[in-house]
Amino acid sequence: MRTVEGLDEHELVHAAKAGGEAGREAYSELVRRHQAWLVRLVSQLMRIAPTEAEDLAQEAFVRTYAGIGRLPEDVSFRGWIRVVAMRLAFNARRNRQTRDRLNDTLPPPAPGPSGDAVADREAIDRVLAELSYPYREILLLRFVEELSIEEIARSLDIGLSAAKMRLKRAREAFTKKYDAMLEER
Repeated sequence: MRTVEGLDEHELVHAAKAGGEAGREAYSELVRRHQAWLVRLVSQLMRIAPTEAEDLAQEAFVRTYAGIGRLPEDVSFRGWIRVVAMRLAFNARRNRQTRDRLNDTLPPPAPGPSGDAVADREAIDRVLAELSYPYREILLLRFVEELSIEEIARSLDIGLSAAKMRLKRAREAFTKKYDAMLEER
């Protein structure tokens, strides 16, 4: 019997699709063969640190492992893992840019007791991080992406009144947490 090292990519994918211990070994061999070039590619194309590229590559391998059964026979594993990794990298960059735009578009906070605008900006970031995902999402859509309430409702697939109510509640939650944070200083 041949070891996984002796199998070509197509045979490894087929074995990985079959599952079980042999499938896990086959997938591990696919990772071993493709990890180095994938990390280099993501790092160079996205101009990110190799450690961040390694994290993105690892996430791509996890996702492709979970979906290996859906890989069509005529698609190469190398091409598939590249597409998944690049999508993850683009999403990570977009998320980073969105956070940066949020920081740039929020009005400067009134100086807190410290009078330090940088500390206050950090407080805004902490408050946003503490909000629930739906509240963070609607605040970002409204104030960073500058979408209208109608556009937000369509993109979230909710009614107009639900979008208005969620935005109102998100603003209230943000203000309450931000004020509490300022009082703690």
